[in-house]
Amino acid sequence: MSFDHALRLWIVTHRLAMLNPLLWFVSVIGRGGTVWLIIGAVLTIARRMRPIQLLQLALSILLASTLANQVVKPLVHRERPYVSTPQIQLLDENPNDASFPSGHASNAFASVYALSRAVPAGRLVWWAMALAIAYSRVYVGVHYPFDVIGGAILGWLCGMLIERAIGAIISRQANAAP
Repeated sequence: MSFDHALRLWIVTHRLAMLNPLLWFVSVIGRGGTVWLIIGAVLTIARRMRPIQLLQLALSILLASTLANQVVKPLVHRERPYVSTPQIQLLDENPNDASFPSGHASNAFASVYALSRAVPAGRLVWWAMALAIAYSRVYVGVHYPFDVIGGAILGWLCGMLIERAIGAIISRQANAAP
């Protein structure tokens, strides 16, 4: 844990003034997975994604968010690395909640999994966004590095689980058709 604290402290104390507005913005847009749902909706409207893939994206985000915020955070109950201020409250739905795992990172990596499978041509963009959102959480001082790593792993697993569940349902329906 001391490495985790030291790395966070190093990142926070080595901020670059020109990156501050960008990383605060990235942190804000990563809240709740909304940016990913908007991207998915636009891709679906543009016929780059099928509606079932948009459903997979939404369910992946829902599962990742629920597990991170309603199950794992209360179980682990790791203290946040900051004192709540009005600025910090812009970044978090509930700034007094636990720190591990990062809900932003969970949503981002569940989304990266789903979007990379649905629209592989955008994979670099999805990864860049997810990594920026995850890093921004440490940069702005609201998470430790292990929080975002844990959130990323949880989100990725949620994306995989939802993909397999939807695949199994579709396969079962195809086999049951006369």
